[in-house]
Order: sequence, then structure tokens, then C-alpha cells
Amino acid sequence: MASSYLVLINNVLRDLNEVELTSSNFSSSRGIQTAVKDYVNRAIDDIINADTEWPFTIVSKTFTTTAGTRLYTRSALGVTNTKTVDYDSFTFLEASDKKEVKLDYLSFSEYLDSYHERDTDPTGNSRAIPEFIYENPDLSIGLSAVPDKSTYTVKYFYYATHTVLSSATDTSLIPDRFETVIIERAKYYAYTLRGDVQNAQLAQVQFEKTIKRMRVELINKQIYMRAV
Repeated sequence: MASSYLVLINNVLRDLNEVELTSSNFSSSRGIQTAVKDYVNRAIDDIINADTEWPFTIVSKTFTTTAGTRLYTRSALGVTNTKTVDYDSFTFLEASDKKEVKLDYLSFSEYLDSYHERDTDPTGNSRAIPEFIYENPDLSIGLSAVPDKSTYTVKYFYYATHTVLSSATDTSLIPDRFETVIIERAKYYAYTLRGDVQNAQLAQVQFEKTIKRMRVELINKQIYMRAV
């Protein structure tokens, strides 16, 4: 189980030989305690931004089409915490008695060259079942053809950003077995604040080592097929 925000902060304060916080005085922190609160959140940001597709940040999303609407903004879809969208994961369901099909990804330039004129036909005669997905320059999600019904279901995955921890009981997205990387990164900022260059460098080295191990274990996996 992931450690609470309070536990993460106290782990850093303990290594710094500073007074730890309790649940009762958490909101009245002072000095280095308050700084470490910020550093823990900054550390989590750094970890999540160290790679675009950490598996612990993936979120499954579903939305229903609106007839005549080709662009769907992140705010309209309720996904303002999106870091990157997995455009290879989009599937489309016409109805509950139909099979789910994959939507093919188009770059925006491909979309403009081949389908934009059709999809912006003001008569609406080109509306149909969507076959393609693309990303608009404003980061909204585009469907082509423009949906002709408001009953279609689109499913996809996206990678979420860090939500700032604020309550003592909040927990982060980072898997608990890698929580030391949060501590090391927060200590790096604390030592830098103190002007302790040597310990800041040591914390940075440990941070980079753990990030590398996380990539190996969580992302750079080799999938082997066994003969049967």
C-alpha cells in the first residue's frame, strides 16, 4: 500500500535530522517542514515527467459521441489531468450487439489532406460511423467521419499527470516499492536549499539510479513467446 503524504514527508525530515510532523500539527508546519511538503510534490512531478508512459499513470476512459461533433476537448471529456493520449488504443462500439472495432490513427496532416474537406461539409451529408482518430493542434480528440449519432461509445487510454498532494492522508501514484525515489528527489531539493552540494549530488545519483531501474522493470520489458 502506498505511503501517505505525511509518511513521505517524515521520511525526508528524518533523513535530514529535522523534527517530524504529526497529523495534529500537519497544517501548521513551519520552515523546513513546509519546504519538504513542497519538495515531495515536486519530486513526484519529476518522477512522472521522467517518462511519458509510466504504467502506473495509465487511465481508461470512455465517452459517448455527439451527433455532428467531430472534436472533443479534454475539458469536455473530464480529462484535464491528461499528460499524453495513447492514440493506438482507441476502439469504437456502435451498439451493444455489435463488435468493438479499432479506430485507426491519422496524423493531423494526413487528416487535412484526406478527410478534412469531407468532415467540414456544412450540409452534414458526410456524417457516418467514425473510422479514424486524430489529434487536433489544440490537443482535442478528433473523429472522422463526423459521428451521425449520439449513441456511439469510444474507449481509449491516457497517461495522467500528478495531482498535488495536500492532505496528510493523500497518497501518490508511485508504486510503494519505488517510493525511495520520492525521498531521494525531495532530499536533493532540501540539500540544495541548505547549500549542501555533496549530499545533494548523492541524492541526485540515487534518484537517477532508481529512475533507470523503474524504466527497466516497468517499461523496457522483453516479451517472450514460449513454444507449445
